[in-house]
Amino acid sequence: MKNYYVAIFISILTITSVSILAGDALPKDWVKAGSDPSDYKMGVDENVTFDGSKSAFIEADSAKSKGFGTLMQNSSVEDYLGERVRLTIYIKTQDVSGWTGGWFRIDGGKKKTLAFDNMNNRPITKSTEWAKYTMVLDVPNNATKMAYGVLLNGNGKVWFDNLSFEVVDENTPVTDLYAIKLQNKPKNLSVEF
Repeated sequence: MKNYYVAIFISILTITSVSILAGDALPKDWVKAGSDPSDYKMGVDENVTFDGSKSAFIEADSAKSKGFGTLMQNSSVEDYLGERVRLTIYIKTQDVSGWTGGWFRIDGGKKKTLAFDNMNNRPITKSTEWAKYTMVLDVPNNATKMAYGVLLNGNGKVWFDNLSFEVVDENTPVTDLYAIKLQNKPKNLSVEF
């Protein structure tokens, strides 16, 4: 069932990028998207901050928010081709009744997803203080772009700040949901010792 949600999530993010909807003052270069972006307020918060400046936020617009909203960016992968890359995000939550988390996707030509992690297997829920979260993906040489951001599925509020990318070595495990799926394929079916 989780694979079904991952596929839907990827499809929606590929198709449904929505520029600024009424009432949202988004951070520069960020885009509002998701399965139901109109169910969420998104913008900049000058009061709840990680490092004393500003943070971005996503908040359910009503107690009946059903899908998810995301604040996201697309960018070039030129500097990361052939590398293993860690995305770090600092996140704080309040009364999240569904789940929230960062997400990171590597795309190839023809809208093909090459690597993906949305923290679905390690969701952030309820109320939490600022904490560091990471996602690690391999960027194949045929990658054409990367997309990333934070999503909120359900109700509550999430703040995020200080995203950063860094190249890491092969000893750093990937969090790619596709790679994890491949690792879980049947093994040692002849029951050899």
